[in-house]
Amino acid sequence: MKILVLAFALFSVSALAQPETAPPQDPRFCGVPLRTETGGISRNPTMRARFVRMHPCPATGEVTGACPEWAVDHVIPLACGGCDHPVNMQWLPVTIKSCSGTQCKDRWERRVYETAVACH
Repeated sequence: MKILVLAFALFSVSALAQPETAPPQDPRFCGVPLRTETGGISRNPTMRARFVRMHPCPATGEVTGACPEWAVDHVIPLACGGCDHPVNMQWLPVTIKSCSGTQCKDRWERRVYETAVACH
């Protein structure tokens, strides 16, 4: 599982490593994120619900309720121009998503994507 997540992340980075003059041709990339009045990134809860209906919880197989030990993650972070859409979402073990284990996807990808696009 760890190798699959890492391989997918590396594929995402290579898709973004294009000249700044041309936007990436990745359907998961939307550009500058929409902001709320307080400066946070605007989210659409309907998109997460749609993702879960399409991809049930890996732990329970259910499309409703809690998903123990798993979290929905944006493959390309919203702050780095990723879409808040099911095509840009994946299930990740909580230990990776929350940085409570030995891996820490969010901190790693922030450093990687900062060199490819401007993370806000």
